[in-house]
Amino acid sequence: MCGSGTFLIEAAYKALNIAPGLRRNFAAQRWSQIDDKVWADARAEALESIDRLGEFKAFGFDIDADAVELTQSNARKAGVGSKLTIKQSDISRFNQPENSITFCNPPYGERMLEIKDAEMLYKKLGDRLNPSKERPCYIITPHEEFERFFGKKVDKRRKLYNGMIKCQLYMYFK
Repeated sequence: MCGSGTFLIEAAYKALNIAPGLRRNFAAQRWSQIDDKVWADARAEALESIDRLGEFKAFGFDIDADAVELTQSNARKAGVGSKLTIKQSDISRFNQPENSITFCNPPYGERMLEIKDAEMLYKKLGDRLNPSKERPCYIITPHEEFERFFGKKVDKRRKLYNGMIKCQLYMYFK
């Protein structure tokens, strides 16, 4: 469920101290009241702050070969391809490693899958994931009965929106 790799790439950026927007240009850069040197200095400082030897390693899996290819491509474009291992695999074969964090945004049964299929997927997730202090899990979904299908009582949850879709971030960490 790595999709296009957004969570993996952002996690790599955070771990390696890569500033958000470092590879972008901003409309404010054309404003005459801000000297070009300010932008150049900020970019140089951000580049110097990157932890190029960071120990970060992340793994992404998706059942869809196109999603795997897209994630790999996006990770290379973002400059973190060497820090990510992306493979095609079904959730029913996933074994969560010790001392790892699982974060996913599985299909909701709206744009991808039917609701019943999404509910079956949530059950599979619950069968494969054993959240604990050493292996926390964070799952985003709009499904009001996610816990029932996942089979585990949540430790904490937060409301959020994924685009226009009202969701919950289910946090398992005890």
